[in-house]
Amino acid sequence: MRFMIDWDDIRYFLAVARRGSITSAARDLGVNHSTVSRRIAAFEDNLGVRLFDRIATGYNLTQAGQEMVPSAQRMEEEALGLDRRLYGRDTELSGVLRVTTAGTFVNPFLMEQIGRFLAEYPGIDIELVVSSDLANLHAREVDVAIRATLNPPDTLVGRRIGRLTAMLYGRSDFIAPGEPGAPNSAAAPDVIAFEGGPRDFAQASWFRDAYPNARVRIRLNSIEAAFHAIISGIGIGMLPCHVGDTNRELRRLPPYHLEPVFDLWLLTHADLRRTAKVRAFINFMANAIMPHKDLIEGRRPPGFSSGDRPSVESSYAAATSVSEDVSG
Repeated sequence: MRFMIDWDDIRYFLAVARRGSITSAARDLGVNHSTVSRRIAAFEDNLGVRLFDRIATGYNLTQAGQEMVPSAQRMEEEALGLDRRLYGRDTELSGVLRVTTAGTFVNPFLMEQIGRFLAEYPGIDIELVVSSDLANLHAREVDVAIRATLNPPDTLVGRRIGRLTAMLYGRSDFIAPGEPGAPNSAAAPDVIAFEGGPRDFAQASWFRDAYPNARVRIRLNSIEAAFHAIISGIGIGMLPCHVGDTNRELRRLPPYHLEPVFDLWLLTHADLRRTAKVRAFINFMANAIMPHKDLIEGRRPPGFSSGDRPSVESSYAAATSVSEDVSG
C-alpha cells in the first residue's frame, strides 16, 4: 500500500530542519521533545529515507532532506494560505483575537484602549503577544500587529497611524550646556546610544554643535533598556516622544531636534482583512490612537519643566493620511 504523506509530518520535518534541534523544534510546535523525535523517526521509516543525520550538536539534513525542503515549504505555504482564507471568512464578533506589539507600546494607554475594546465587544477575547517579529502574521500565529516600520511586507495590509519620532532626553535634574546653572562638565555629557532607531544621532551635526565633547558610554539594542539607562542617570539619549514626553523623571534637552524614525501601523495579513473581529479591532484602535497623533509625532512644547508630565490628551485635529485597507 502506498504511503500518503501527512501534513503534520511536514510540519514536524520543517520545524526540525529550521531549528536543527529536536528541543527547539518542540518548543516552536508546543509539544514534548519526545513527540517530535518519535514523529521524525516514524516519518523516515514510512518514507524509507533518512532525512536527518543525528550528530552531537543536533540534527543535520541529509541530501534527501535538503531536496525535500522546497516541496515541504510549498506545502506549508498552501496549507497556511488555505487556513487564512477560511479564517478570513469569519463574520462573527466572537472568539480569540491574537494581537502582537513591541514592548515599547505596552503601556497604560494601550491597555486602557484594549479594555475599552473588550467592553464594547464582549464576545471577543484577546491574546497579547509582546514581540517585534512580523513573521508570526504570515503563519497566523497572530491576527493583528501594532508595529513601527517604514516598509510593511507586501502580504500585509492595514492602517498607518502616524510617524513615530524621537528626541533627546535626559533625567529631569540634568542641566544642559547654555542653561542657567550649567557646570562646565555638562558640556561633555555621557551618552546612551540606541542601535536600531536613530542610530547615529551622536555624530549628527545638530548634536555635535550642542555637545561637542559628548562621549558614548553605552550602546543598547532595546528602547526599554535605553529608557531605564537614562532614568538611572547613566547618560542622555534619544527616546520615542511617546515614551519620553509622558514620564515625570525625563525632560527634552536642547537643541530640541526632532528625528523621524518609523511609521506606526496596525497590520494584518491580506487574507484576514475582512475577518469581522480583525476589522473591528483595527478600526477601533485606529480611532483610539489617532487623536493622540501629536504625542506620537512629537508636537509638544520643547521646554517641559523638571517633573512636568504632559497630558496624553490631544488637541491635534488636522487631516491625516491613512491607508484604510481593512475598513471596507
